[in-house]
Amino acid sequence: MAMQHSLEMLTKCLLLEFGNPNKLFDRDRNRSQGLRKCLGLARMNKTIKLTPDEAGIIAAIDEMRDAEQHWHNYVSEGILYHHLRAAVTLIDDLLQRCLKERLADHLPARVLPISTEPLRDLQVLVDSEFSQVQKLLQPGKRTTPEGKARIRTLLALHSHADPDYDFGEKEVEQVAQEIKAGKSRTEVLPALTDINSVVSGEGLNVNVRISKNEGLEVKYVNDPEQATGIRKVDLRDHFAISFNDLADKVGLSTMRLSALRSHAGIDSDPECRHVWSFGKVQHAGYSQKAIKTLKESLEKVDMTNIWQAHNPMWKGGRDNLCIQPGCAAKKNKR
Repeated sequence: MAMQHSLEMLTKCLLLEFGNPNKLFDRDRNRSQGLRKCLGLARMNKTIKLTPDEAGIIAAIDEMRDAEQHWHNYVSEGILYHHLRAAVTLIDDLLQRCLKERLADHLPARVLPISTEPLRDLQVLVDSEFSQVQKLLQPGKRTTPEGKARIRTLLALHSHADPDYDFGEKEVEQVAQEIKAGKSRTEVLPALTDINSVVSGEGLNVNVRISKNEGLEVKYVNDPEQATGIRKVDLRDHFAISFNDLADKVGLSTMRLSALRSHAGIDSDPECRHVWSFGKVQHAGYSQKAIKTLKESLEKVDMTNIWQAHNPMWKGGRDNLCIQPGCAAKKNKR
């Protein structure tokens, strides 16, 4: 919890120094922006230049903190130490990049996190953790709560692959059921195969950097028979986010989200929104890409103008009043 707080405060301090202070305050909620919003701002800042890998480290630690504070979480010594050392390395990198200072100038090496276990490869740690979960979820054992506690840590590691990733108890239960069904780690948690860590130095001066591997090259073909591999996706899982949940994750009221949704045009993007029809009843679900698209749009626009132009209460619409960049609603009316 202390490391998460340190990373959040450092990120906000750097944004206050090198960014727009007005964007650090959420006027809708009357409080400072959350960490995820600040990570997006830091990634766009020309001085901070936070990379997706660096944002993933902060997001993973943030997810572990949330799981520990609001649920029951278990983080192994190896994974905890790995992330604490990665966080120390990141803090040093940010101080040097933005302020031309080193962490060692302010903090003696003897107080940095240490462990009785040597640093191991991150993939080895994930494999070990997954094996422990498999044992804990075996039939006849009363260790399911501990197994789910470890699953929360594994899901938190998804943030390395996607800094905008978020999970809840529904995802924890789904992973638990798939593990009980005998599925392998690559089947249950495919995103974790794409992350690795690089360790340099030794002793108190060790540096750890966690990053995402580059994916395989993808070639689009017109003939489906030419495809070399097909992955089936359950649409209910892919578009599992309701409109109200989407508003919570983006950090807006449902009314203001409706306005931003019209501006960003996510309803017409099949990768962001899917609608199921049950007779005369329709139900819409949103994907993780919808969250990412809306957050990126929110960072670039003036929400006051978005609200004036796309307020869903206006009869007849005022989309042409929008002067913000990338307005999908205005473009569609031309």
